[in-house]
Amino acid sequence: MSLGWKIAALNVLRNGRRSAITLAAIIFGCISLIVFGGFVHSMYEGMRESMIRSQLGHIQIYAEGFNQYGKAEPERYLVSLEQFQQVQTILEQQTPALAITPRLNFGGLLSDGKQSLPVMGLGVDADNEVLLSSAINIVEGSDLFPDDAAGAQLGEGLFRSLDVKVGDYLTLLSSTADGAINAVDIQIAGVINTGVKELDDRVVRVNLAYAQDLLYTSKMTRIVILLNNTSDTELVVETLRQAFDEQNLQLEIKSWFELADFYHQVVSLFDGVFGFVTVIVLIIVALSISNTMLMSVMERTREIGTIRALGGTPLQVVRMILMEATVLGIIGCLFGILLGMLAAKGITYGQWMMPTPPGSTQDYPIRVFIVPEVLIYTALLALVITIASSLYPAIKAARLSVAGALRYT
Repeated sequence: MSLGWKIAALNVLRNGRRSAITLAAIIFGCISLIVFGGFVHSMYEGMRESMIRSQLGHIQIYAEGFNQYGKAEPERYLVSLEQFQQVQTILEQQTPALAITPRLNFGGLLSDGKQSLPVMGLGVDADNEVLLSSAINIVEGSDLFPDDAAGAQLGEGLFRSLDVKVGDYLTLLSSTADGAINAVDIQIAGVINTGVKELDDRVVRVNLAYAQDLLYTSKMTRIVILLNNTSDTELVVETLRQAFDEQNLQLEIKSWFELADFYHQVVSLFDGVFGFVTVIVLIIVALSISNTMLMSVMERTREIGTIRALGGTPLQVVRMILMEATVLGIIGCLFGILLGMLAAKGITYGQWMMPTPPGSTQDYPIRVFIVPEVLIYTALLALVITIASSLYPAIKAARLSVAGALRYT
């Protein structure tokens, strides 16, 4: 260690109370950014995985043209059983997936004999949906089973809107693929909570074969794929596109990232909030550090005058103050990161519950992740702001007149 750094370290230790105030400001800033940044990342991951494992899966495959024209004429853009089997073969040979399941979407009316409500119907493969819908909570009743042909699950909001109980029969009415009207009886097997209020107010899940009988079709709306890791999504999408081109399969692919509009809106909002909070914290830290360093300069006026009288240049004085600030910044960052990590762990283990967010139907525990990127970002930002906040006091110290500084009492 050079003499300058040794002197800087000794000056920091010599003025213990003032150094402690500066360190407290730096540590406060680090803890604040680490905890809030970790909370935001945990919320992103929780929302992403919840959407993937309740609605979207990692990848969805449609008939070519579905995303452009499917809303107007969904019956013309369905995936055939042969195409589904080809996709299964490709995945088994090239990119093993955790689950591959077909889904058939349809709209209709659900009647309990007293009232009829518009619903969003979903035909699912009960066996394959177990993994893919793992984030869906069963509030009452049971899951769907393939041997219970007429069994159905209702969203919690929809179930509460009807005068029914689990085990009752309802009438489900829908348009067939040919444009005719068809109706079937369904029995309420269970009540589900997806975490999305809008969906829970309208969703009805039935076995795929039963939905196909209702619509007079053997096809499906989409193929949904669940992978082992979300990070593998882009690689698998690219692999599937190449395979589809080679085999001339007329299919389209969408990843969860392309389908999750609400997720992107929330991320954009909280990125802005995190940026705003970061600025506020940095301003508080910068003012605190600048104030304590300015106090240091005033208290050491005669010392600085003596250094100048012995031949010290203004640049050397500035460097001395900034070196002290750097030492304080490094110590503060280290303690701040350590205490921030401990705070994140403590909050997570505390299992405090957040109230139900707008548009959701579930409370969720507060989790704070320890994110390496946030730790590095926080440490660098804290060090830079500490040095930058000390720049004005350092310049002020360098501009003191030698004679005036020596006479200062």
